[in-house]
Formats: sequence, C-alpha cells, structure tokens
Amino acid sequence: MKERSVIYFSADWCPSCKKTKPIVEEVNRENFPGIFQMVDVEIEREMAITFQISSIPTFVLFEDGCEIKRMMGNQTKNSLIDFIQHGR
Repeated sequence: MKERSVIYFSADWCPSCKKTKPIVEEVNRENFPGIFQMVDVEIEREMAITFQISSIPTFVLFEDGCEIKRMMGNQTKNSLIDFIQHGR
C-alpha cells in the first residue's frame, strides 16, 4: 500500500486558514492520524518558496514521498478526505 502525506501551508493571519484549520485537525484526528504536516508560511518562508506557494491555504498531497496533487482554498471535511483518498 502506498503511503500518503499532506503538507498544509497556512498562516495565523489568514482568515481562510483560520476557517480551514479546525477541519484539518478533525480529519487528522478522526480519519487520517498523523497524515498532515502543518507549515506556517511566515515561519517557514524557505519551505514556502521551495514549494512555490502563492496562495494559502494550500494542501500538497504526497504519495511515497512524491508530490501528486495540490488543492487551494477553504475545504470541507469531505473534500479533504476525498483529496487524501483519491487525489482529487
């Protein structure tokens, strides 16, 4: 089975990120424990530059360490679950 992980790029000042963060935490806790790595673009600027993050929130999905998909903006619990399970 392929291993998936998600980097969640956000910032404390971002209204959309504030709305999305509790949903990310819920999915992380209830559906996919430990799958998310939370990255604050203000603190980890070099990482945001490396991944060419131009909008937040941004979710970057990896499978076996390789990026396979990105998703930006506010998300629902179901959209995050679908993104992780199916890469869409």
